[in-house]
Amino acid sequence: MKTLFYLIALYSIFCAACSKQNTSSNGANSVGQGGSLARFTIVNNYLYTVDGNSLSVFDVSQNNAPVYKNKIQVGFNIEAIFPFENKLFIASSNAMFIYSISNPAAPEFESNVQHLTGCDPIVADSNVAYLTIHGGNRCGSNLNQLQVYNVSNIANPGFVKSYSLTNPMGLGMHGNRLYVCDNGTGLRIFDITDKFNPQEMNIVTGESFVDVIVSGNLLICMLTNGVAYYDCSDPDTLIKLATVKN
Repeated sequence: MKTLFYLIALYSIFCAACSKQNTSSNGANSVGQGGSLARFTIVNNYLYTVDGNSLSVFDVSQNNAPVYKNKIQVGFNIEAIFPFENKLFIASSNAMFIYSISNPAAPEFESNVQHLTGCDPIVADSNVAYLTIHGGNRCGSNLNQLQVYNVSNIANPGFVKSYSLTNPMGLGMHGNRLYVCDNGTGLRIFDITDKFNPQEMNIVTGESFVDVIVSGNLLICMLTNGVAYYDCSDPDTLIKLATVKN
C-alpha cells in the first residue's frame, strides 16, 4: 500500500510539472514547469530532452504521435535543462549553455559560461541564472556552492558571486524567494528582491531535500526517500501539508 501511495505522489508531481503553465511577457509561450534537475521540458508544442552531450527536439503537437525533429551537440556531461520564455538554459558539469528557441524546431546556440567542475541544477529568468554545484561521486569535485550569474546580456553572461553550502542540489524560484535544496542541511530560503545578492532568510529542516517544483503557492519537494508538499503562501515560513515516504 505504501508503494501505491508513493506512485500516486510521483504521478501528481508529473501532472503538476506538465500542467503548470508559465506565460511570457507577450503571452505566447507555454512552458512545462519542471524541477531544476529535469532532463526534459515542454515549450508550446515542442519537447526538448538532454542526454550526456546533446539536445534533442520533438514536435508533440499531436500527443499520440510525437515527431523527432532535430539533435544538437551541446557539450559533455549535460546535467539539466531549464526553459524561460524563448531560451533554454542547459547545465553541464562545467558550464552553462544558453540556446534560443525563436525557431523552436532548431535551437540556436547563443552563449555559454564555464565554471568549476561539479553537478549543477539550474533555474533562470530574463536577468539572472542560479545554479548549484555539488561535488562527490561522479561529479568530479568537492565544491559545494550556489552561484549567481547575470544573463541580462544573453551573449555575454557574467558570474556575479557564489555562496558556500553543504551539499546543494535542486532549486526553484517563486516571486522574490529562491528555495535551495541543501541535502544534509535543509531547504534554504533566500530573499532575491535584489536578484544578484540573495540573502538567506530561513532553513526548513527535518527532511533530506533533493529537488523542488514550485506550482502556485505549493512547493513539491523530492526527498531522498519520498515526496513532501509545502504551502508557501508565506514565502519565509513554509507549512508542511503532507509527506509520502517510500
